Amino acid sequence: MKQQKKWWEEKNGFFGDFYIEGDNSLEGYLQEKNQTLTERTTTEVNGIIKLLNLQRHEKVLDIPCGYGRHTIELAKQKYEVLGCDINSTHLKKAKENTNSQNVHVNFKKLNMIDLSYKNEFDAVINMFYSFGFFEKDEENKKVLINFYNSLKKGGRFLMHTDVNIPRIINGKYKENEIRNLVDGKKLHIIDKYNHKNKRIEGTWIIKQPNNKDIRRDYSVRVYTKDEFVSMCKEVGFSKINVYSDWEYSNYSEDSEDMMVVAIK
Repeated sequence: MKQQKKWWEEKNGFFGDFYIEGDNSLEGYLQEKNQTLTERTTTEVNGIIKLLNLQRHEKVLDIPCGYGRHTIELAKQKYEVLGCDINSTHLKKAKENTNSQNVHVNFKKLNMIDLSYKNEFDAVINMFYSFGFFEKDEENKKVLINFYNSLKKGGRFLMHTDVNIPRIINGKYKENEIRNLVDGKKLHIIDKYNHKNKRIEGTWIIKQPNNKDIRRDYSVRVYTKDEFVSMCKEVGFSKINVYSDWEYSNYSEDSEDMMVVAIK
């Protein structure tokens, strides 16, 4: 029997041009912010620098880097950055953006479960709901082990997600929303939390003028704060802090965002 493609693989089409279009909305993802994509990138990168106490010329791994939003902005601010992603369209777009903005960034096509660097980076960032793609907890833990191994002693790891499980349980998570895209189309997002397998089963639908909407599905294992902190400790991280925003606010069950910072 032919093995079914994973939702995140190139041929299934969630990532690539579809994601790049859907990611560029007028509202963004936070309920109260309504930031443009450029404004959101600036906020997030400044937050990364602050939470990780990054120093100029430190070496940073952005994985998965997508089409390079954070990678490029960090490089502009004089950090040495490697962006890794599995999607060829994302990497092509990222390289085009580096050329147009006259900034040098290294990009590499790589699946995060195959990451094999050892003691190479001062910081690793895993941004915007990019952890938990794999079917088995053991696979997701292997990804975290890879992140740990790639860090130098004293290196810092940041995992950022906009899925905070207590908000789901309390009925505050946006399970059905419409965003207005910059190109004039609309993005319809439908998310459902499966309590049995602890995954968000989601759908993005980009509304087309000809009524031939484009739909892509995804499934991500989401972890509670305690689950993720426990996993970080299991793989060897020594000091772990959890925040609700980029300003060092302590973790809150009512927060939209969750940032985990762990030190090797």
